[in-house]
Amino acid sequence: MITFRRDTSAANPSTAPVRAWWGLVPLGVVTALLLGLASSAKGQEFSRYLQCEGTVLAQGKSTPAHADFALRFNNRTALIQRSNVLPVGESLAYRPSPVAYSMTYRLRAQGIKVIAVPGWFHSTVLVLYPNLARLHQIRMSIDRQTGLMEGHLLNEEEQMLGSFEMQCQSRGAEDLPEPRF
Repeated sequence: MITFRRDTSAANPSTAPVRAWWGLVPLGVVTALLLGLASSAKGQEFSRYLQCEGTVLAQGKSTPAHADFALRFNNRTALIQRSNVLPVGESLAYRPSPVAYSMTYRLRAQGIKVIAVPGWFHSTVLVLYPNLARLHQIRMSIDRQTGLMEGHLLNEEEQMLGSFEMQCQSRGAEDLPEPRF
């Protein structure tokens, strides 16, 4: 047999203030959470902008190059905003030192195939066909005193495919043009 109990808290005036107080607790938690998110969103702003221009040397040819970075100090990421050498929109983790900012960008692996070999155990073999002439990673460092950025384009065997050198200038958020849309 199922019995139902009636809520008597409304009938009992001594428990009504306690019940009203517990109704405000979730509201206070939500307010504190929103205030915390608002302050952390402000901390995610970019603190330094770098405009870099220079040249890329690859296969004996020199071509002009440019790259714009937005740096965050709180989580040490650099966003590539504009470039004709680096992948635009990618975030790179950088390591600051008293001398330089160092970054590495690794491209996804290419040429992986899975082959099922028939046999007693019906085993599967993973085969890697690396293209050693293909770009695998980009390593770069920006000198904090002179603003000179040097970088290397490397294949999977870490042989140099090309290099670039750019002069960078530090910009503030107030020096950047306003967005058009």
